[in-house]
Amino acid sequence: MPWFRKSSAEGPAPEATPGATETTPPAVERLTEDEVEWVRATIAELAEQGVRLGDIDDLGRHYDELLEGWLRLREADRPEPSGVLDQIGLAFGQHLADHTGLEWCVATDAQGVTIALHRPRTPGRVLLFPVDMVSKRWAAQETRVLPALARATIDAVLQIP
Repeated sequence: MPWFRKSSAEGPAPEATPGATETTPPAVERLTEDEVEWVRATIAELAEQGVRLGDIDDLGRHYDELLEGWLRLREADRPEPSGVLDQIGLAFGQHLADHTGLEWCVATDAQGVTIALHRPRTPGRVLLFPVDMVSKRWAAQETRVLPALARATIDAVLQIP
């Protein structure tokens, strides 16, 4: 079950930070213990599917297989991919965190609440949304992109003072 979404077809968007605007940086909070466990458990489910955790190339292979299989289905028969995107996006984000020192957080802005990665020592300077990064590639039906995206993102983050 996804915990973090900017908006939902099931109801109103989560409460935004009072007084926030599109130019106001998101408010960032540490994950609760339950949220940390949700991230760990969601990523761990990938190992049960034969994905080598911590291996971005294998995660990319898995993403490609799932997307290609999903695209082969008639549009009316395609299941909602949000659970898959949460799993892959969180594993992608954990790979980024492992290689950059970024930490998981909850970011709240005018759009709502979502899980993100940030650099605590430079608040507001680095804020990434890995589930959104993966979801946008899925929506664009892009394959063979996750390993290169991860490497480019890691390189870019490491260049930020």
